[in-house]
Amino acid sequence: MDREKVFKPFPEILIPVLEGHFPASAAILARQIQGKTSLVGFIEVPAEKPLSSGNAPARKLRMWMNEMKHANKLECDILVSVSYNRVSDFFHLVNEHKPDLLILQWPDFIEKMQISSATLANGLGCDVALVSSDWPEKITRTLVPLRGGQNAQLSLRLAMALPAHETTALNIVSDKLGPSYDTEPFRGLARILPSLSEVDFKREISDEPLQVITTYAQNSDALIIGAPPFIEENQLSLGAIADALFQQCRRPIAVVKSKRRAPTAYTGVEGERSGIGAISILVDKWFADNTFHANEFDNIKMLIEKKKEQNVTISLALPALNEEETVGKVIKTIKTALLEKYPLLDEIVLIDSNSTDRTREIAQEIGIPVYIHQQILPQYEARSGKGEALWKSLLVTRGDILIWIDSDIVNIHPRFVYGVLGPLLMNERIQFVKGFYQRPLKTGRRVQSTGGGRVTELTARPLINLFYPELSGIIQPLSGEYGGRRKALEQLTFYSGYGVETGMLIDVFEKFGIRAIAQVDLLERIHHNQPLQALSKMSFLIMQTVLRKLENRFGRAILEEVNKTMKIIQYQNGAYYLDVQELPEYERPPMITVKEYLDKFYPEFGEEIVTVRKEESV
Repeated sequence: MDREKVFKPFPEILIPVLEGHFPASAAILARQIQGKTSLVGFIEVPAEKPLSSGNAPARKLRMWMNEMKHANKLECDILVSVSYNRVSDFFHLVNEHKPDLLILQWPDFIEKMQISSATLANGLGCDVALVSSDWPEKITRTLVPLRGGQNAQLSLRLAMALPAHETTALNIVSDKLGPSYDTEPFRGLARILPSLSEVDFKREISDEPLQVITTYAQNSDALIIGAPPFIEENQLSLGAIADALFQQCRRPIAVVKSKRRAPTAYTGVEGERSGIGAISILVDKWFADNTFHANEFDNIKMLIEKKKEQNVTISLALPALNEEETVGKVIKTIKTALLEKYPLLDEIVLIDSNSTDRTREIAQEIGIPVYIHQQILPQYEARSGKGEALWKSLLVTRGDILIWIDSDIVNIHPRFVYGVLGPLLMNERIQFVKGFYQRPLKTGRRVQSTGGGRVTELTARPLINLFYPELSGIIQPLSGEYGGRRKALEQLTFYSGYGVETGMLIDVFEKFGIRAIAQVDLLERIHHNQPLQALSKMSFLIMQTVLRKLENRFGRAILEEVNKTMKIIQYQNGAYYLDVQELPEYERPPMITVKEYLDKFYPEFGEEIVTVRKEESV
């Protein structure tokens, strides 16, 4: 899979074409945002003739569109539609096709079609960009005036979809109008703009918005602005500000109109809704930039060169509990490929949770260090749980980068390791990487190609969407294949049980921001599915973790100790009964605060390093 062909802010783009008037600027913009583009031509047949008479002109138009397609270096599909009324046909085809973005060249298209801008804006159920005829091939800086609302969100999304460049987001606040008028529509965007490293946010207080925009535009290659909420019935008007900019600004302009209808008045509820749209801009941008595929990193020699450039060491830790059926193959596969044949890894260790089968013996026979996590740091009270093993693996490994993969993977392949390592070695800004994959679900003898990850879809992702929407683009927050830089991992709180993945993800986000997180498609992972009752316990622990994080955020207690007892419904011999189990999810503090860790990794700094690390995370 080619990532550049999959993750697009505007996956489907439609450009209407009239014979003799090829929209070159629309084609340039479509090339820049790289969505799958379709050119649609329209032929109108007189009412007294059969539609079949349009065959010859349609063939001629297709040939000309093909010539224009190649002349404008545009990869696209070509469609020609024949009808008795090309205006009605245009609206019908667009609303049936439902593109993610309709690009029209302004004002050529509506002049030739003889429709008004209001009819155009109100008659289409898709996002629209009206682009001036001088749109540039190369853009180094865009100006995006933002007042708030759905059109402002769309203009920011379009600006961020352009190739690498700088964007200035300009919010102009009026001195004369009330504060709620100025701030309410902008509330959602105000929340995300500080998180967008590509955006330079400016705020100006002025009652002359046209003058302010024109001044800022002098240092920009193009403007992207939202259409006004309501466009009056005028043939060529896009509102007073947009019309004036087209006449006075002398800069290429794109005016965007969202498919969402504007509210008649902004209320507190609408402000929250604008926040939803604004968050989606951040998540979509992150998803496009920070979602990778393991195949992008299958050149192991290149990864080794990157490792040398960064001057880092890499450790792989394998948490295990009674995995004698799979652990040997997992270790041999990774050790042979990434430690012996190619020295991408510097060490592999097994972190065992006191298995009662031959898991440890198999690992020792293959020749890798084995630790029982209950015997590491015994002075801090031994606890059970995978999270405990991960936390203590920080102490017994030495790598600058630490990767974890589960030891129950049936279809083990080196990609489970190099896929997670790839983004960390290719981009030093990334601190933490999660794997994701298809998970077949086995029910008896039947295997479904998908359906695994039930706790992910029924518990983890709904909770994340509710309380941490910035992380809603994480496909599999509970995957067992992930890793990060030691300097980040040592600052995280670790939950001892099944909440460890959720807690770690939230911690990284809160300390380093969404841009420090990446995810990688590892194709397919086959493992042993757990029974429903075990999944219920897992959900219970994950919910505790999220609630604990919310307690930290809001500074108030939500959970009480009594709530950590789970009443599991059992059925036996024709009767139901309750099996009461204590299932608390305990926390371990950041490893950077543990004396034994400090003595090993920072003997020259001692307690001072704790303060340094906290300052760095802020």
